[in-house]
Amino acid sequence: MALLAPMQLKGAVLSEGPPKARQAKDSVLLVLAAASLADVLPRIGDEWERLGGTPLVFSFDATSRLAVQASQSGSGDVFFSADPQWIRWLEEQGTVSPGSAIHFAANDLVIAVSRDISVPVQPDMLSVFERIALAGENVPAGRYARTALEQAGVWSELEGHIVRGGSVRGALEWVARNEVPAGIVYRTDAEAEPSVRIAFVFEGPGYPQAQYWGVPLGSTVYEKSAVDFVNFVLGDSGQPFLREAGFSPPQSDIPDGEEERYAAGDTGDDLVASVSSAVRLSLIVAFLATLVGLVPAIGLGWLLARRDFPGKTILSTVVTAPLVIPPVVTGFLLLSVLGASTPLGGLIASLGFPIPFTILGASIAALVVGLPLYVITVRGAFEAVDPMYEELSWTLGSSPWRTFFRVSLPLALPGIAAGAVLAFARSLGEFGATVVLAGNVEGSTRTIALAVYTLLESPTGRETVWILVGASVVISLIALLGFEALSRRQKRRLEDRHAR
Repeated sequence: MALLAPMQLKGAVLSEGPPKARQAKDSVLLVLAAASLADVLPRIGDEWERLGGTPLVFSFDATSRLAVQASQSGSGDVFFSADPQWIRWLEEQGTVSPGSAIHFAANDLVIAVSRDISVPVQPDMLSVFERIALAGENVPAGRYARTALEQAGVWSELEGHIVRGGSVRGALEWVARNEVPAGIVYRTDAEAEPSVRIAFVFEGPGYPQAQYWGVPLGSTVYEKSAVDFVNFVLGDSGQPFLREAGFSPPQSDIPDGEEERYAAGDTGDDLVASVSSAVRLSLIVAFLATLVGLVPAIGLGWLLARRDFPGKTILSTVVTAPLVIPPVVTGFLLLSVLGASTPLGGLIASLGFPIPFTILGASIAALVVGLPLYVITVRGAFEAVDPMYEELSWTLGSSPWRTFFRVSLPLALPGIAAGAVLAFARSLGEFGATVVLAGNVEGSTRTIALAVYTLLESPTGRETVWILVGASVVISLIALLGFEALSRRQKRRLEDRHAR
């Protein structure tokens, strides 16, 4: 791939400002941009529109996810990437024209620490911290960070301390909330976060810089305007905004092979090795969530089905709330309550059971998100039990507890089994709450859903996804077949009892 150094786009005229008369007033450019540009690119866009440019609409996300969207949706007009590897992938997909990308900015990596840590922190001192936050291994910031630590000669020593966030902003959030004492993030993000300070900057020969590239997407109907906007960002109008935000000037010459060095991440073969770990962890997390949730689900289901009391509506609403609240929000609320920096989370951690970044945290996230389905199904099962059987048991002298265990519970077992299966399946697929509370830690919290997410962010790992997808489908089908067999057996047993 022939990525262009900082210069005008091939076949385009670099202008000081956008042409004033081009598209109709209702035309807009959809700009897909790396999340680390979220603070500065809209400011450049305001200047562009002030000078008469086509109105802009921005979509910020991880470069890896945006690249896939750009390739598959065909709806974007401009793509700003923090990684040349994904530009190369888009060229291979035919989404962008070879040689049309330009390097318009760079960003330094830094060690960000909580403001409570006042001592100097060098790369060779990071081993004193129990955990160090990095972005995902296939996110550009995560790969650049690993390269920087390898260059500093400390990666092998620190590998067991690494916890992975979904993005560089996610890793920084953990540091800002004192859940992790240190993280390796972009300079611009660290400078914009008041709760952290920059303890070390990876500068000098050998250390990577994040390389930002802009390219018009080949499928756009506004290609001329897209080219103009990319040149606008590169030119005298856009660069002052980037400098003010802390970005470095684009390199005038990028040595051959340099992009490959910094873009190289885990290969698909490396990621295949984690498949068995992801499946094992998913089964453990789903089993723990289902087992621990059994008693609360039965208790709450019976209470809501058989009793009327003040506050019943409130209790029902609280129990089912995780069903409608976005899982990421649920994860954030759990982290706010159970994080190591909170009173409750700190107390639990002092007892030897830390929750964030552990399998316990992943199980709690799965339990909270799956419990509503559990309770709703169990409640329906108890409501389906004819109260006449319970009343008959009472008239024969059985206590309420004996009636519950000898009459109500056996009759409701098929529904309870259904609830358990739903909770188990929901736990297998849980992602949002898990990644916020427990992180994406290889061998500790990376379940099937998180492993698929990780693979999708790597161009070399997209075929490997099918291994995990197949494993997930097979496990779910086995669970459903087991449920069907259990239900049929239980129904036959109940029919035999009624016949007698």
